[in-house]
Amino acid sequence: MGVTIAALIVLSLLQCIAAEPRPEFALSAPVRGTSRVGLAASEANAAISVVNNATLSFTIRYNLTLLNQVFSAVQTVANDFQPLGTTVISSINALASNSSGDVDTVFGAALAAVANASSYVTDRMPNITTPLIVLIGKPLIEKFEDSFQHIGKALSALNVTLIGLQQGARNAQAAVGVNGTLTSAVVASYMRNSLITDLVKGLHLLRATVPVLKYTVDSTIEGIAIADQYMLDLANKVALTLGEKSSIAADLDGIIQAIGSAITNTTTSIGTDLSSLQGNFSSLTNVAAAANGSAILALLGDYAANLADLRNKTPSVDTVLGSLKDSVINVYAVAAPLFIIQDSYVVNALIVTLIANAEYSQYCFYKYKDFFFSMLDTVSIDARECVDKEVTRLEYFRTTIELMLDVLFYDYEDIAGDLTVCNGISDQANLDECITSLAGIYKRLEAAFGDMFALGYDTIAREIAASGSRLKICLRLSQSSLGESDLPLLLEKITTCAEQGPDGNEE
Repeated sequence: MGVTIAALIVLSLLQCIAAEPRPEFALSAPVRGTSRVGLAASEANAAISVVNNATLSFTIRYNLTLLNQVFSAVQTVANDFQPLGTTVISSINALASNSSGDVDTVFGAALAAVANASSYVTDRMPNITTPLIVLIGKPLIEKFEDSFQHIGKALSALNVTLIGLQQGARNAQAAVGVNGTLTSAVVASYMRNSLITDLVKGLHLLRATVPVLKYTVDSTIEGIAIADQYMLDLANKVALTLGEKSSIAADLDGIIQAIGSAITNTTTSIGTDLSSLQGNFSSLTNVAAAANGSAILALLGDYAANLADLRNKTPSVDTVLGSLKDSVINVYAVAAPLFIIQDSYVVNALIVTLIANAEYSQYCFYKYKDFFFSMLDTVSIDARECVDKEVTRLEYFRTTIELMLDVLFYDYEDIAGDLTVCNGISDQANLDECITSLAGIYKRLEAAFGDMFALGYDTIAREIAASGSRLKICLRLSQSSLGESDLPLLLEKITTCAEQGPDGNEE
């Protein structure tokens, strides 16, 4: 037997169900084919219920206002449509199972639901999406409008069919009068099966048109998610690059410390020598007792005072030397369009291109997104080369400073021997003459000694300033193409790609 017993039982049950008189469409008599409406409505509702799924569990992690503004608009549109569409389905389901006899009220609810969903694109959505035009242009708004116009075809078909069914229900009621009995035969005369078929087709069309709205929502959220992750990655790269400038500046530490150590070691040695001379002065009894002996002791104090003056300079030698590293750190401002990514006009153009959800959005984003990382690497490479060149120059300067420091010893190294000679003179007149002569000579030498300290400090300050200027010039020149041509050109390429799509000749 071709048909199983189970199949026969199911077929029999279906026939019983179909034959059972069931009041529908606000009428007390059954309408043929109503069961198809429920199935079509369920399928349409399944499509409507997932329109806003992509927005439910999505969270933006990078604090970029643009991303939040676009996401908020997309989320609002998706969340607005879902209940509007659901209400259309639920009102039609309610209509199909209603037997109240209140045709206008029940049909009115369904027609109102369709009207509300239809008018959303003109009445409410513009207030949500129009502000996006100045942020990301029109592509996303146009997709939303087209999506709702697409869905509007189904809603329009449903509206026409519902009006036809409503009129049929009214006519059926009018045919039997207030006290008459409404039969399925009467209903069939006024509510043709073709109208039910049109309603089912309208629901099928609604189910078929909703996915384009879901795609628009999903694809935009996808773009926002990609942009969000990109901003996090770029911010991390910027932090590493800015951190690396301290590392690059640290490359100067070696030469700075070498120059500082040469100065410290020499002045410490000179200070030790002068302290020894002052300490041994009292042992030169004849010199100490001579008429100008105190002048010699005072001169030794003047020599030592030059060291104290150097230590008390403002800014100190260490501070002057350390300021050289600031030249590296501060000059990074040239690349601000790379480092301050939240305010970067080029980064903004790339993100706008991506989340605008235009024809070439993701293509253009992936085409140019890594250029920023490459530029950041270039900044670090160029900075390190500039520092390496300056370190070589400063090595020569260190040698010069050491030679200048060595000369200082000649200004006092013979004092001990000269005083010993004078101390051996027993004739008071000759002793006084010897001490007076030494006092005059070493007074001039002490003045020259002090001038050398002042000159040395001034030389260091000037050379470090010059070194810093050379670094700034080198760094700015190396980055000048970045700000003057590379970034503007990248902006132009991103914009052109977004407007025209792939073009192998644009490079």
